[in-house]
Amino acid sequence: MRKAIGKTTWSVIYMSKCLVLFVEGDTEVEFYKRVISKARQKRADGRFDINIECKNVKGVGGFKNIALRKFIKEIKPKYGEECEFSVALCRDTDVFELSPKPPIKWDEVEAVFKENGVQKVIHIKAKHSIEDWFLLDTDGIISFLRLPKKVKVSGGNGYDKLKKLFKKANKMYYKGMKSNGMVERLDIDKIVQNVHTELEPLYKVLGIN
Repeated sequence: MRKAIGKTTWSVIYMSKCLVLFVEGDTEVEFYKRVISKARQKRADGRFDINIECKNVKGVGGFKNIALRKFIKEIKPKYGEECEFSVALCRDTDVFELSPKPPIKWDEVEAVFKENGVQKVIHIKAKHSIEDWFLLDTDGIISFLRLPKKVKVSGGNGYDKLKKLFKKANKMYYKGMKSNGMVERLDIDKIVQNVHTELEPLYKVLGIN
């Protein structure tokens, strides 16, 4: 946009901002959209000065190639080269905790994004899995499944526990699936309070203290 003041003409360039969250599955897409919606409520005007996209890379392996491809082919053309891009890599930590040779070198992933026009890369790590975060509101899950309040929660890890709870309700749960209403029933405030440290990098990008 150009403005003239007396004999002086000057230009103002409004640079848009975009935050792209890359997540492992449809469940995570639902969850992070709710987290962002709750964060938006903390702002006086209920708005962010940044565009937000949430993309499913269909499993941890997708952070290597699918995420970058989506960024180059879908995100950059949509917002333009002048946009200031931030990327959030949202993943579970369990795969990396159990493997002596982690399947992904995150510093390399981060470097490739920056080579392709991303100004900032943040890492959101759900320890040990997103299912462990969901289970911070076990009551909400049990209510959604219409199970007895005193039902026993058992299993070796978060995913196993959630899978067994679903089975008790004659339902199926598998990694990355759409929750079909479960995420909407979760007490997001309760979960966020318990994983605030892990979500802090996201809040900083969103301008939330």
